[in-house]
Amino acid sequence: MSAATETAMTPPTAPVHLRPGFDAAVRHSTHAPLALLDRDPGFYRCIGDIPTYALGVLALYLHSTDRLYHRGLQEAARDLFSAGRASAILARMQRAGLIVPADPFQRGRQRRYVPAPAMVQAFRACYRIELESLALIDPRVAPMVEGFDRSDVFDRIVAFLASRHLAAPALDQELIDPLGGVGRRSMGLMCAYALAETAFRDGRTSPEGVVAINTSALARRLGVSRTHVRRVLATLRDAGLIAEGPRSEQLILTPAFAEGYQIYFYGMFSVLLAAVGCLDG
Repeated sequence: MSAATETAMTPPTAPVHLRPGFDAAVRHSTHAPLALLDRDPGFYRCIGDIPTYALGVLALYLHSTDRLYHRGLQEAARDLFSAGRASAILARMQRAGLIVPADPFQRGRQRRYVPAPAMVQAFRACYRIELESLALIDPRVAPMVEGFDRSDVFDRIVAFLASRHLAAPALDQELIDPLGGVGRRSMGLMCAYALAETAFRDGRTSPEGVVAINTSALARRLGVSRTHVRRVLATLRDAGLIAEGPRSEQLILTPAFAEGYQIYFYGMFSVLLAAVGCLDG
């Protein structure tokens, strides 16, 4: 029986991580983003950490509802943000390269913004990859992948995620904690992906055990400094997710890393299945 047949026969109410396509989906969502980075090390720069990613989702949502300006942000957040807080958020979005002014500043007029083209491109590529992964888990997602460029799937995902962020700003913890908080560091998740990819390419079905690592090569791949990579690795080490290997330029991915990696993707896939209306239980 093929994997596609097994997936099609799996009840859609089965937990995401127990469906036959889950492991293949994890591997796809590991390899594909890194392949984009290999072609362009700066590709994910504008959404390189979870807090910035959350701001990007908010910016995309505000733009789709014609509220990407100061008063619009306050209205969208149902008065959760003060005027000062709204100003600070817009400033952070600009500094992170998420938004750009839509028109010159005019005194007495609310300045409007639009998402930066590079940010939109990165988000669309990210969601396409994840939809491709979800299609390995749930066959109902396949038509959304095929029609991604001309459908409203992207806007549906953004609106769903934005509503979660606005309702519970701390909700991103479920995407950060399983990997020791590494998602708060720039390109921290991509670093974890790279370590997992090494294990997968060694033929292992789970991202654990001894892996080779070249800090300089990894820094170049991620577009960050070697010092930053060492800090990310220290975060993983402090959380008990990695340990020193038997030789120099080797690390051990602990069972906790493998478990956290699975929990991370379980959370992400579950949220995105809900976003596209395919989570039934």
